[in-house]
Parts: sequence; C-alpha cells; structure tokens
Amino acid sequence: MRENVLIPLPGFRLPEDYPWRVGLVEAVDLQLRRLRATGHYSPPRFFGYYFQGATPVGVAGSWTVTLDNRRPISLLPGLLEPLTQGKYSIVSPGMEKTPDFVLVHDRRDGACWLWTFRDGLRFIESLDPVTSGLDDAEASKLAGP
Repeated sequence: MRENVLIPLPGFRLPEDYPWRVGLVEAVDLQLRRLRATGHYSPPRFFGYYFQGATPVGVAGSWTVTLDNRRPISLLPGLLEPLTQGKYSIVSPGMEKTPDFVLVHDRRDGACWLWTFRDGLRFIESLDPVTSGLDDAEASKLAGP
C-alpha cells in the first residue's frame, strides 16, 4: 500500500497572483479559446506545481498545462530543496515520469505544502470534499456547520 504523505512548509508562501505570474491562468484561457468554449474561466482556490524533467507543469482544477521554464517558476525547485533538506522533490528525472511530490498552493492565504503526487493531484482536481471512507463524525466536519 502506498503512503499518503503531506509535508507542511511553514513560512513558505507564494503570492495570491502566482498562477497569473507564471502564465498558468493564461494557458488555460488560451486552451479554452482553442476549444471555442463560451463563458469565462474561474480560477480555483488551490493550484499545483511540479516539474517533468526541466519542464514546469501547472494544475488548476481539471486543467493541467505545461508552463514556460522562466522566472518565477524556474526558481521553485531551488527554493524547496533547502527547505526539505533535499528529502522531497517536485522534479522528476524526465518527461516520461512523474515526481514524488506536487507543490500545493492555497492562493487564499499563500500557504504551500508538498503532497505525494497522486493524492495531491486528486485534491487539487477535486471540486467537492471527499467523504467516502470516513465515519459520520469525520464526514460532518467536512460538511461544515
């Protein structure tokens, strides 16, 4: 059984407009225009970032897009390595592989944490809280007041 690991990064914050700064929102808007979609893209609260080799990838809800490897996103691996003492990485060895972790960004307060890749993506891509597998007390906490 694989392990679901969440690594807090106290004191590490990204600005609220980071998804715009790195071109993630623009890339999703461009894809929507290519698909001739109507309406406007409404960015979610949580975003995710990882690298496949040297290529940065951004995740916003059900959208996954490659980003240009330029500042400020190109700085992320170097900023995270000393924080995790090299134990955890959002960079995979190549394009055909996924990294062990994804950086999750809550743009409401700027907080960030690392989450195992598969579980982190499930969280970023979800639209509703997941209550399956929880007892009634745990599920009611997610439902709110």
